[in-house]
Amino acid sequence: SWLDTMAALDAEDRLRAVVTNKPERISKLILEGLGLASYFRHVYGGNTFERKKPDPIGVEPILTDLGLGPRDVMIVGDSEIDVQTARNAGTWACGVTYGLGSERLAEYPPDLLIDSLLELHEHLNNGAGSGTPR
Repeated sequence: SWLDTMAALDAEDRLRAVVTNKPERISKLILEGLGLASYFRHVYGGNTFERKKPDPIGVEPILTDLGLGPRDVMIVGDSEIDVQTARNAGTWACGVTYGLGSERLAEYPPDLLIDSLLELHEHLNNGAGSGTPR
C-alpha cells in the first residue's frame, strides 16, 4: 500500500516535510486525520511565510534544517506550481499523474512522473549514489 511506501521512505530518513499553499493549521489537521502527521518533520502552509509557492521560501528552511543541498531533495506534487517550486529551489521535481493540477504537468514537465506514490520508493532506490534525493 502507499502507507508501506511512506513507512519505507521514513525508515530511510527520506520523507520530511510538507510545503503547501493551504493554511498551515488546516494542513496539519488533514495529515493528522489521515494518520500521516508522524511522517513529516515540518508542515509549512501558505500562511507560514510571506510568499507562497512557487517561491522557494518554504523549501529553504528545510534544506538548512536537514543540512542538504538542493540536488539532495525532491519535491513531489500534483501541479505545475510544485514543479515550478522545485525549479525555483534548484531541487528535483516529481509529478504525480493524479490530483487537482496534474493535467498541467505536460506544460511543466517534472524530472520524474509517476502514476502512484508506490513507484517513488523504487525510483529513488534505483538512483542510488551521490545526489540521490533524500
